Amino acid sequence: VSTQSTGLIGIIFLVLGLKLKTDEIKDALRSGHVFLVGIISSLFITGVVAAGLTGELPWDEPFTPVANRTSMFGPYEFRIGVMLYYSVPCTITAGIVLVQQAEGNLPMAGAIATVANVIGCYTTPILLQLFLAKAEGKFDVASVLLKLTFSILMPVIVGKLLQCIPAVPKAVKKVKRWISIVTSTCLALMLWMKVSKAVEDDAFSGIKWQSLLILVGIVIVMCIINLTVNVSLSALLCLRHPYVRVMILMVSQKTLVMAITLVQILPETIGSIGLILVPLFVAHPTQIMVFSLIAPQLKKYPFDFNCPRFFPSKIVAMCDWLNSKKEAEAPPALSGVVIENPEAAAVTTQPNGHTAPVTDKV
Repeated sequence: VSTQSTGLIGIIFLVLGLKLKTDEIKDALRSGHVFLVGIISSLFITGVVAAGLTGELPWDEPFTPVANRTSMFGPYEFRIGVMLYYSVPCTITAGIVLVQQAEGNLPMAGAIATVANVIGCYTTPILLQLFLAKAEGKFDVASVLLKLTFSILMPVIVGKLLQCIPAVPKAVKKVKRWISIVTSTCLALMLWMKVSKAVEDDAFSGIKWQSLLILVGIVIVMCIINLTVNVSLSALLCLRHPYVRVMILMVSQKTLVMAITLVQILPETIGSIGLILVPLFVAHPTQIMVFSLIAPQLKKYPFDFNCPRFFPSKIVAMCDWLNSKKEAEAPPALSGVVIENPEAAAVTTQPNGHTAPVTDKV
């Protein structure tokens, strides 16, 4: 990895550490079943599905020369890109925005995104290595994990430790918008450097426009699969609609930042880095478009999953208990309670001429 790329990656994840909120994780642990299943689905299930789906498609063989590429699905690097994208954890910024728009459970969304992104920087290379059946696509996992520790985990830890300085959180809150601009700029520069290198190496020659349309189709199919998986998990857990929205809008999406970071760190022996980036460029905007259409519908038509009564009584009782913990903590409703207002200035006159204090009914 070049010094410039390492520096840009460090800045991005230092900012992530500066904005990291551990209080959300504490709140999420109160509904630990949602938290745990969300992380498992984000890190493992979608990656396995993507590997199985792409493994059956007729890509070109690894390192096939441009003149010899014949597959309509594109070069083998496209498969690596698709598997990489769907093996990374869930998105952070886009997911939070959509969950907020749909009025889902924001603390749970933030907690899942934070923990999944920290764990995902280690699970993704391991999964990618397992998924690559071709010997030409193998790489040294230990070396990649070591680079990820210094490039991602250490900046996050430093950023979180800086929050211990009282002035830092206040300063971060004041310049929040500028911090987002800096992060986006670093990401754009990383992309520009890799794409420029790919153009210089003539890596994009011979790519058919049909291959790009097929990539869009694969992404849409993966969106449908992710939705099906996470809706099914929500039904099995009998989740209420705030958590269902988190599972659909947060867990079903993938993060571009982590994917591009991993592409920067992966050795070039795995294939053309520029070609591996192409599925990422196609997948991310397509994903955002699909889930941006879904979010308003989830807000307009909320739905809960109730545990079927034909389940064993112990399972039904457990589901009810898991989903009623938060409701039990809520303050009792005041509807129908008559509260006397001793300080009310107005009085009512009784038929006998006496007065009585006014009462308020909530």
